[in-house]
Amino acid sequence: MKIHFYLVLTILLLSNFVFGQKPKVVVLGIEHSSQLINYNHQPAVLRAFINRVNPSAICIERSPEEYLRNDFYEFTFEQQEVVIPLAKQNQIPIYPIDWLPSSDDLKLAFGTDNLETPSFIRNPSGFWGFTVFSDSTSLDKSFYFADEFEYTKTNKEWYGTYPQKLQYDFARRLFLYRTFMQAKRIQAVLKNFNENNTVLVIVGALHKNEIEEIIQGNGFTLISPKSFGAFIETEINDNFIKKDAYKILNFNLLGMQANIGNPNMKLVKFAFDKIIEDENTERKLYKIKYNLLLNKIDSESAIKKYKRLIEDSQPQKNFNWTGVKDRSRIDSYFDPFGNLNLNQRIRLELAREYLNTSNKKLYNKTKNELINKFKGLKKNMLMSYIETYLEK
Repeated sequence: MKIHFYLVLTILLLSNFVFGQKPKVVVLGIEHSSQLINYNHQPAVLRAFINRVNPSAICIERSPEEYLRNDFYEFTFEQQEVVIPLAKQNQIPIYPIDWLPSSDDLKLAFGTDNLETPSFIRNPSGFWGFTVFSDSTSLDKSFYFADEFEYTKTNKEWYGTYPQKLQYDFARRLFLYRTFMQAKRIQAVLKNFNENNTVLVIVGALHKNEIEEIIQGNGFTLISPKSFGAFIETEINDNFIKKDAYKILNFNLLGMQANIGNPNMKLVKFAFDKIIEDENTERKLYKIKYNLLLNKIDSESAIKKYKRLIEDSQPQKNFNWTGVKDRSRIDSYFDPFGNLNLNQRIRLELAREYLNTSNKKLYNKTKNELINKFKGLKKNMLMSYIETYLEK
């Protein structure tokens, strides 16, 4: 009897010990690339949040195979430009936890096993398209929007609703299974840590609630991201990096975001204030675009300024950042002309203003000079994008 008693006691003590070893988990739901369009989500705020959490590890939304190849989704700006550099700087381990279906499954569902390579010309938005924020709420939603009741409610309704035609239900069903597998991979990561550790999961907001329910159902303690509080201006400034300003300006003033007339002017002004002393060509280009948006200058004035910039700019000078993943293309994930260098982009903007002033002769001359700098795929793509986004 004594042996039986001590055996039971030992098992109970061990189970309590194992249970007590479980780390705490924070699941931050984000909107991919919103760091470039929302003041409340900007890179400095995300860095400040990570520093407040002080995690022992960070889980990101990329599959292990692609992560090992240093291959990321184009649109996950928050991962490759904010989270991973900060984690490396602070020696925080990164764990990729996304799950992807097999090539055969993708072919059956979509007719292709390559969902990440866009077509010759991207769609204006959406699947295989440009990343653009047409909904004005994306410009000012709170950092903790994914924790708000209304968002959670809408999210759950989408998960639980069958479409009228079931042949179109693959996306929802895949999302459910993918989220479940993400949660399983997170649980595998959590086995490496104990009660003294906090593991941070940064994932697309649609995945957040399901992941939390699965993790919590397995006995892990969740910490609400909202418990880390709001961020004061001093904290944002302390976590701001000058290159953030150039990324924000590029996204808001040159790409599709500017094309649809929906840049975040508050964030743009904030970015300009951070590089107010810079006198380089790139900043001057952004300033011209900014003043055109504000109607502070007209096309004739912009033409004069662009001409001076062309004279002053180095022919091969590149932007600080463009978001281009595939260098064989002329576009980026948010800009039809994202892979032009600085001098080439100024020439494109000059052609745009000639067109705005109905000066067809100088427009065609400037446009053709730019097009003739390229050949092959890039040349054909450039001509197509010019026809679509300048001439129409």
